[in-house]
Amino acid sequence: MNRIQNEAVILAYNTTTTSPVTTTIKHLKSEHGWLELFTPPLFSKNGDSFVMILSQDQENNAGGYRHIVLYNVTENAEAQALTSGKFVVTGIVGWNFEKDLIYYLANTEEDSTVQHLYTVSPLTKNVTCLSCQLKSQYNSSLPCSYNTADFSKNGSFYVLTCAGPDVPQTIIFDKNDKKTLLWNENKELAAYLQKKQHPIIKKMSFDIAGGFKANVMLRLPPNMDTSGQVKYPMLVNVYGGPDTYQVIDKFALDWGSYLAANKSVIYAAIDARGSGLRGDNLLFAGYRNLGTVEVIDQINVTKLLQKTLPYVDSSRTAIWGWSYGGYASGMALATDTEGIFKCAISVAPVTDWTLYDSIYTERYMGLPTMSDNFAGYQKAQLLRKYEGIRNKKYFLIHGTHDDNVHYQQSMLWSKILEFNDVLFRQQSYPDEDHSLGSVRPHLYHTLESFLDDCFIKSDS
Repeated sequence: MNRIQNEAVILAYNTTTTSPVTTTIKHLKSEHGWLELFTPPLFSKNGDSFVMILSQDQENNAGGYRHIVLYNVTENAEAQALTSGKFVVTGIVGWNFEKDLIYYLANTEEDSTVQHLYTVSPLTKNVTCLSCQLKSQYNSSLPCSYNTADFSKNGSFYVLTCAGPDVPQTIIFDKNDKKTLLWNENKELAAYLQKKQHPIIKKMSFDIAGGFKANVMLRLPPNMDTSGQVKYPMLVNVYGGPDTYQVIDKFALDWGSYLAANKSVIYAAIDARGSGLRGDNLLFAGYRNLGTVEVIDQINVTKLLQKTLPYVDSSRTAIWGWSYGGYASGMALATDTEGIFKCAISVAPVTDWTLYDSIYTERYMGLPTMSDNFAGYQKAQLLRKYEGIRNKKYFLIHGTHDDNVHYQQSMLWSKILEFNDVLFRQQSYPDEDHSLGSVRPHLYHTLESFLDDCFIKSDS
């Protein structure tokens, strides 16, 4: 693969001969984005062919979607697509050599937020869904719409986890897809949660620029008044990094659940341009331009939520994120000229992409050189957006021992804010890494205190 990761060569080496023989199977190139080659190939029993996940153009100018392709180990082999359609294959998990069936995980054309286990025959390309009829054992009206799977080394058994939307349960199946054991049903967790109030999950979609749709998931306070007589504060949780996503049917119990159930805060997640699971056209919309379309979409979709939902308090709406999300939340506050967000929280943010992991950054931005994308790097700097933070409520948090997004990123950002007399709040955690794992109680109490200040009603 080349440095900016848009070209690659698939090679095969025969090491059984005295002098290893090299076969050039395929030269790959992405014209409009980067190549994703993080899924290792899975070889047939005799080793003369293999399958992997590659983007394949779909009919009617739908663009590329990641699918299973089969290659023979021959010179300049042609890819044989085993799956097709406007959905994304998220993983290949096994190959039953006796039945000659490949097991894989994928979402559907109708719903990108689900994930099911399928089989496909390399010979006939017949597809069978193995998890589509599964139901939660605690609520028969809830399907197992988000599933994961792992195979034993010899392929004689596989573990299927119904990971949502209900309490996860894990089932063991044999090679004939027969259920043999309910391995983990999480009885204690299910019984405990029955005594608790839970957020109401609401999924929506909105039209956005470029002819795309943004997926939205809201966690609403239980027993809330949806008439509009009562207004509720809203916190948008952003990540926004390329090929990531938050709006899926997976079970979650986290700080957002707590805020919705205990603090009557609407907790929102938005997957828009640049996010994964919905094809290359959406995915590559922000290629070489980090900090642009994904940030614009967070602002505009939040504005649509404020206008569309009568119970959202537009005067008490905030945004927060961690890592890339910390960068995106800072950029959103800085570029928001309409007062959509009253305040923002950035945890461990990237503030200058020239100071971050070059393997990651150059995949999405190219090189920071005058002959390539120097201007794009300059435009993407949060460091340049200090005027957009002025007279707004902004909270910057970072661990001093962060070995992912280095503490330097926040120190440069705070230096610029201070030099330009931009008031903000800052919390440093000595010797803490990117996860802030040792100080979570203090972190969440600090975040909650900041939000309490942010969400104080102006007439109180």
